[in-house]
Amino acid sequence: MIYLMLFPIIFLILTVNSLAQKVVLNNELSKSKIIYELRHPAHNVRAESEDLQVKIEYDAAKNSIINVIAQVRVTTFNSGNSNRDSHAMELIESHKFPRAFFKSTKIVEFADSLVCYGDLTFHGVTKNITIKAQKQLSGNVLYIKGYFAISLDEFKVERPKLLFVPSEEYLRFEFFVSFVIN
Repeated sequence: MIYLMLFPIIFLILTVNSLAQKVVLNNELSKSKIIYELRHPAHNVRAESEDLQVKIEYDAAKNSIINVIAQVRVTTFNSGNSNRDSHAMELIESHKFPRAFFKSTKIVEFADSLVCYGDLTFHGVTKNITIKAQKQLSGNVLYIKGYFAISLDEFKVERPKLLFVPSEEYLRFEFFVSFVIN
């Protein structure tokens, strides 16, 4: 009888202890950024934003990422050419769709490599994408760098043209984020 009474208490203690290792972390904005590259036969365009906001659910005991959500204001990308950036904002209709959002659905880890599956909402369209990344834990700072590509056609974005020639279909992204683990 005493064992039946102790079992729920022991179960509760073990459950609370295992949950204590999981924390929600926000990235350090000043040390995080996302860059896109758009390729065209005449030249490539790179634009950067330091407005990338990422939140992860992290298991400190396993050094494992459980879930990810992220967003960026699309108007914060800067290519160094304001006319080009304004045209890009027209094409993605930034006044109607000011943010891009990502939410993970599954994360697979192999040592320090991550494959993150999830839903990206961009230009009012949501598509499943795959993100590949590397993580590094240095002291109490977790660094993640990764990359992914999206089809402008699939997200219903008109491809920019130069001399009547459209850019390539894929927009390539790379990102760098850091988190302080307390």
